Amino acid sequence: MPLDPALGELIRAKLAHTAAPQWTMPIAEVRRAFSALWTPALTGEPATVARIEDITIPDAGSGLRARVYAPASARRCPVMLYFHGGGYVKGGIEESDSFCRGLARVTDHIVLSVDYRLAPEHPFPAALDDAYAATRWAGANVTDLGGAAGPVVVCGESAGGNLAAVTCLRALNDADVAIRFQVLLQPVVDFTLGFASMALPASECLVPRDDLAWYYRTYYGDERDRRDPRVSPLYADDLSGLPPALIIAAEFDTLRDEAAAYAERLSAAGVPARYRCYPGMVHGFLQMGGLVSQAQSALREIAQALG
Repeated sequence: MPLDPALGELIRAKLAHTAAPQWTMPIAEVRRAFSALWTPALTGEPATVARIEDITIPDAGSGLRARVYAPASARRCPVMLYFHGGGYVKGGIEESDSFCRGLARVTDHIVLSVDYRLAPEHPFPAALDDAYAATRWAGANVTDLGGAAGPVVVCGESAGGNLAAVTCLRALNDADVAIRFQVLLQPVVDFTLGFASMALPASECLVPRDDLAWYYRTYYGDERDRRDPRVSPLYADDLSGLPPALIIAAEFDTLRDEAAAYAERLSAAGVPARYRCYPGMVHGFLQMGGLVSQAQSALREIAQALG
């Protein structure tokens, strides 16, 4: 299917306003530019939810910021953690606010959006440690969050999808962490940059290979093994026993093929896994309800998968 016209225009506008590669700019400037993108024109009007609360999650070293989104419901709802995208270097609670509102409302889950630490100030494994600490804490405090007792759901997009997937792997050896489902939205699962979809030109995708290479280098460095399952869960020796998964990809996304490969590996390991690639879409389309109706369709698909 051809690239969606509205998303094609978004790509052209991005290229027209790109004066220099991200990695040549001060990180504060990169973050400001990313934050400025998420207006209602792009995200759609923010959904109304019953309760929004900023909290601090205690962890081993310092407080970890998070935001709770509670839907209007007559019952106690399950808890879902959300890890935002942004290549490990940008993004946060504010940038993903509109998406988390919709996620809570459509899925009827309490969403806990986690403001994990960013590189380069906090390189690997800071973001992963924060994601795991938040998951562990949420599981022990679901009722305090207003949620229903029981295992949590983890959900993440792009870099956040990587954190969600690796959190599930890590939890296999931790009896104190119970995860019932993983929702991986255009996830990073392979730091080697080796799949064919990495060759998509910048004129057809929002996140070209060179940008991904910079993100991975900034977060993980150049000296470590890029097949380490802590950043590339695709190469974990054994995926059996992981929670069921919904993996959503986009046709015009450099991460498309590795997402499909991860779904195949999960299925081969006996893990119920559904892979869905949205035609004509680009990376981050789930956040773009102001441009494409498929963003809302994907939210409904997540809700259906969670039952």
